[in-house]
Amino acid sequence: MAAATAVRAQCEPYWLPGDGLPGVDGIVYTSTTWDPDGDGTAPGLLIVGGLFTVAGRAQAKNIAAWDGSRWHALGTGVNGAVRALTTYYGELIAAGDFTNAGGVEARSIARWDGTHWRPLGLGIIGQIHALTVYNSSLIAGGVFMETGGDLLASNIAGWDGAQWWPLGSGTNGGVYALSLYRGSLIAAGGFTTAGDFVSNFVARWNGQQWQPRGSGLNSTVLALTVHNDTLIAGGAFSSAGGVMSRHIARWDGNRWQALGSGVDNSVRSLTKYNGELIAAGDFTTAGNVESARIARWDGIEWRSIGDGISARVSTLTVFQDALIAGGSFRNAGGLSTKRIARWNGSHWHPLGNGMDAAVNAFVVHNGDLIAGGAFVSAGDATVNFVARWDGSEWHSLGGGMNHWVSALAVYNGDLIAGGRFSTAGGVTVNGIARWDGTQWHALGFGMDGPVYALAVYDRELVAAGQFHTADESTVNNTASWNGIRWHSLGVGTNETVSALTVYNGELIAGGSFTTVGGVSADYIARWDGVQWRSLKSGMDASVSALAVYDGELIAGGDFISLGVTSSKGNSNYIGGWNGSQWRALDGGLTDAVQFLTVHDEELIAGGYFRSAGGLVADRIAAWDGTQWRPLGAGMNDWVSALAVYNGELIAGGYFTTAGGFVSAYWARWTTRRVTPADLDCDVDADLDDFNILADCFSGPNVPHPAGCEAADLAGDAYVDLRDFAAFQNLFTGP
Repeated sequence: MAAATAVRAQCEPYWLPGDGLPGVDGIVYTSTTWDPDGDGTAPGLLIVGGLFTVAGRAQAKNIAAWDGSRWHALGTGVNGAVRALTTYYGELIAAGDFTNAGGVEARSIARWDGTHWRPLGLGIIGQIHALTVYNSSLIAGGVFMETGGDLLASNIAGWDGAQWWPLGSGTNGGVYALSLYRGSLIAAGGFTTAGDFVSNFVARWNGQQWQPRGSGLNSTVLALTVHNDTLIAGGAFSSAGGVMSRHIARWDGNRWQALGSGVDNSVRSLTKYNGELIAAGDFTTAGNVESARIARWDGIEWRSIGDGISARVSTLTVFQDALIAGGSFRNAGGLSTKRIARWNGSHWHPLGNGMDAAVNAFVVHNGDLIAGGAFVSAGDATVNFVARWDGSEWHSLGGGMNHWVSALAVYNGDLIAGGRFSTAGGVTVNGIARWDGTQWHALGFGMDGPVYALAVYDRELVAAGQFHTADESTVNNTASWNGIRWHSLGVGTNETVSALTVYNGELIAGGSFTTVGGVSADYIARWDGVQWRSLKSGMDASVSALAVYDGELIAGGDFISLGVTSSKGNSNYIGGWNGSQWRALDGGLTDAVQFLTVHDEELIAGGYFRSAGGLVADRIAAWDGTQWRPLGAGMNDWVSALAVYNGELIAGGYFTTAGGFVSAYWARWTTRRVTPADLDCDVDADLDDFNILADCFSGPNVPHPAGCEAADLAGDAYVDLRDFAAFQNLFTGP
């Protein structure tokens, strides 16, 4: 029974592994397909490279693989941007501007064999933007002057499997695209000479020397492909071979030609799909057709692809009969798609699911957790800036809003949302709306600016933010709703109000204001129902968060000192008010506080900070009235919202990991097991847990030993074969 002592009735608090992303958390620059075992039985993979740390539920450093249903890391990835991908002798080649791949030194280029990263010789000193294979050699183009072995290679070099070699004297500017055309290598980019020839932005390498392609183009080429036996070039140019060719042109072996009237901004990627040429980049029209960032050329005219994409597309490829687009966009065809999307010939789809952007507010309403923020999707649902969590999945609330939600509250049994939106569920609401459980309603005529904070005071709903009018009456950043109309709280404030709470029977407001009700009040003030008053001399900078803890009013924000002078000493972004004076909280924090709440008799602070009370505490920390402590390993980016739901602490913000686990934009601090079979509370059900279960074995109809309650997976007061069967179903492995 020695191991049975490791069975914890309840786990120590930790951050629960959370939701992934419908894509990646950064930018996608490049993509390709790769079959790890060639002609074997393993399915092919979509590989994407860029500048990101999370793909779906995987922590993937700048490179990731999509198998058609989920994302995977490739080892520990690389330590810089991946800008080009290809395959070479069955291995995946990644290149960009990194110096390390999988813990191994690899200058700008590395190869992945399915298990390990390895360098290609001493690599290349500089950035690599393009890769291809030509005459059994790997060709790299970019912005560099030499390889790691001191071989001079001006912006283009070849690797024969053993060493790097130059392609003549190279080019006088960056190489951003490579392709093969009629047996020759084509390079394009920002150069005007290649070898000994004037070669305006595009040139041909015949194996011995560089040659121009006609008179070339008049500006940078960013993409190349071959379609219907013609070379296609896309980029920032407006003419090719002296012919007007807006950002895209074709070379038939003798001359350059336009493709219709071209597109209205740069083309950054080209591919073929369903027999048509696909172009993507920064443009919004192709020919005379609205084609947001992506379009198809059928040989005669340009056509749109669905409703297009919301921002730059940097890469295109085809995977499992679908067109894949990657870039810096958040939306494709009206759907949330985090920097990468799939077109199946009729509709756009994300690659994965989850929350796609920051959470700025939480509240509990009718037993459910409500989240508001900048997100459009949550889980598998399109929710539009506000969503309901029932304990297992996310749901839409009446179609959501048309812009960010910044604040949530409950008033007279209804959910109240405030933010930057003007409509909710299709109803005009102007910054604030009421959800009755079925539909959204306006509160009067709303506000003329965003609402950032909500509270209930003296049986009325109070809204605050950056607005001047409510119900078309002047209120100056604060207003109170009595159920029928809005009215002012005195003459309001001179600047934004960001936080509200109630303390000692008074309404407390914090923000970036310096006067309230005509009275000087530096960044914090109290309303007694009749007039505004200051809280002594206030702070030296803005207040973003307010809470009540252990009989004190707690304020957090951007301030360093409590009071406009430093005579009170530094409080460092957080302070307590006991009704008569301010005090610091044990050295405070190292950066701004964005939100405060109370959980398990502790004050919880979230924000930008990296330490609390001298201890490492990444973006979140707990105060027990005497000292600060971290909450696990914290988050990888800032926390902007906190709440308590079903006994768990809920955090929201701009992070994608919490406690070292992927948990995109919201996370749960809990004592519950991730699975009942995780008997040692290490977030998986593996052989260690099996050994604990074996030590707790009592047999049928024999009560289990003391301390083995958690091992009774069948819940029948015994630890027997039924529990081993249950464990087998829950086994995850390490």
